[in-house]
Amino acid sequence: MRSLPGNAWMKAGAEKMDQQKLDRAIGRRLKTLRTQAGMTLNELAARSGVSRAMIGRVERAQSSATAALLGKLCAALDVSLSDVVALAEKPPERLVRLADQPHWRDPDSGYRRRHASPPDAASGIEIIVVDLPAGARVSYSPWGRNAFTQQLLMLEGAIAVHIDAKAVRLREGDCLDFDVMRAVMFENETRQDARYVIITRRGASYGKI
Repeated sequence: MRSLPGNAWMKAGAEKMDQQKLDRAIGRRLKTLRTQAGMTLNELAARSGVSRAMIGRVERAQSSATAALLGKLCAALDVSLSDVVALAEKPPERLVRLADQPHWRDPDSGYRRRHASPPDAASGIEIIVVDLPAGARVSYSPWGRNAFTQQLLMLEGAIAVHIDAKAVRLREGDCLDFDVMRAVMFENETRQDARYVIITRRGASYGKI
């Protein structure tokens, strides 16, 4: 078995510590949002389809939440994923340097998202940079209330966006406008990692693609 160089071990250790810190912040944020919504663990479990035990473990940072699980909880709480991940620790700012932009990795798929825009920006617009590994897929439940629209701009590679089981395939430079009132799955069917930008605007929804 090959041993990693010292700097690689340090990097891996730092990433693990960062993930643990983010898990704690996400857990606190979810509990705050649940409390603000006046929901018990049982009520959130019933609405989201996530078990009470799992929600409790995520809130206590005893388990790392996956993108699919967070999507279900966010839909049940009527908040966006950015409301949980990007705002977990960051106060409102007008300028966010690249090194300071919050990022999160889905432990299941390896999907990575970086919140490029200032958290809670006055414009109401969120800009997310996503890296979706080759062969990976990420699914999100539909939002019932407070739905919002999104635009996806492909930067590198290609992906398929499944909306109501209908696939829309995107290549570099393509841009798709869609809402989150229906179940959405992002899938990288290729052997090349893909990168795209998600731009979110609240308060409007459009017809079916």
